[in-house]
Amino acid sequence: MKAPALDPQEALTLTANLVISQLILLAVGCVGAVVLAGLSSGDWGAAVLGFAWVGLIGQSLTALDLIPTLAVGCGLAAAFTIVAYLFEKRALSTEKGRQSIMRTRQGVNGELARLPFPALAALMALTGFSEELLFRFALMGIVAHLVALALPAPAAALIALFVASIAFWFSHVRYRDLATTVLTLGLALVLGIAFLVTGSLAVVAIAHALYNLCVLVVARVQMSRDPDYFGGPAPTRAMLDQLEREEKTNQTPAE
Repeated sequence: MKAPALDPQEALTLTANLVISQLILLAVGCVGAVVLAGLSSGDWGAAVLGFAWVGLIGQSLTALDLIPTLAVGCGLAAAFTIVAYLFEKRALSTEKGRQSIMRTRQGVNGELARLPFPALAALMALTGFSEELLFRFALMGIVAHLVALALPAPAAALIALFVASIAFWFSHVRYRDLATTVLTLGLALVLGIAFLVTGSLAVVAIAHALYNLCVLVVARVQMSRDPDYFGGPAPTRAMLDQLEREEKTNQTPAE
């Protein structure tokens, strides 16, 4: 049994929306990298005009050799996937948890896993890199640098970790019940700690991208095997329906 087909127009809209949102985060992350390069060196001319920020990103991407980078990134992704699976399994054992999960599956989350796999892999790679560039590399770096002007470096690192983790959780607005809050904050904290320990943007970007992809692949397998995966009809136009509702709401009544 295959996963239910996704409306072609919805698939295009969903892909375009995700690409645009992640490109915005990527742009903001690059601006953050410029600020971080300026704060770190004190030479704002070199940071902006000399593209020192590109070199700073490059140093972080190559902080570890290839094999350790892949090993740590893949290991973190595997651990995150197992924890997420156990969280979901436990939530499904209670009626309240099951209702929460079914609501999530009836929305965009229930559609995302059904995109063509090559597109899904490319989207998750973009998501992993853009979000880690912004939240771990740029935001943590800027906060740690500014706080370190007044506090010891270890305290600055902890504060930066906390601020970036809260910002990461807040940006994922659709995750608001207790279980997903714990999971999202846990993911952010572990990725932040991994970045502090390794200094490697590549490690956390790989871990984040692979975790997202693994969760979606698991969901894809589950929905192809479980007729009641969605707790009702499979969603096919969640984003298009939402856009149509917003358009109707924003329309001015004719006089």
